[in-house]
Amino acid sequence: MVAAKVIKPITLEEFIEFALQPENSEREFEFIYGRIVEKMPGRTTNSFIAVQIDRKSFAFCEAHNLPSYVSIGDGAYIVGGHTVAPDFAYKTTPMIGDYPDPEPPLWAVEVISPTDKANDIRDKRKIYIEAGILLWEIYPLRREVDIYVPGQLVRTVDMDGVLDGGDVLPGFELPVKDLFPES
Repeated sequence: MVAAKVIKPITLEEFIEFALQPENSEREFEFIYGRIVEKMPGRTTNSFIAVQIDRKSFAFCEAHNLPSYVSIGDGAYIVGGHTVAPDFAYKTTPMIGDYPDPEPPLWAVEVISPTDKANDIRDKRKIYIEAGILLWEIYPLRREVDIYVPGQLVRTVDMDGVLDGGDVLPGFELPVKDLFPES
């Protein structure tokens, strides 16, 4: 019988040291429950979705004279002792040059790819929910969005529905069909 190898979780500080090593400068990592998770490059259609949300939310904030600090894909944030890099993140305070940004976003979007692992999706969802962050999980193949609003049950919005900014960005609306390039 072969004994299973036990992997000791690392600390946030050890993760940051690892991620900032020169040989990792072109790679993107997240730190989830004591383990390093490398993010793989996404599909261009997924990137398009994040850009659409950025464009629409920025225009809304500009029209309503609201602060808008957004990252797409590369922005890493410390959230509850973890480091996550959502496909889109919104906050009302300026970005800083530290890695990872110590102030979590108010709203995060994860565009789910077929190659994303179910455990990783669930773990990140739990992190966002526990931190009270508005979360949109976008499923391009199903053309649906699962909405996780702090303190509420999950809600699924399909192609005929309209997404909203909730308490984070009151009055902001985005038709789901606007997220998909071939719609």
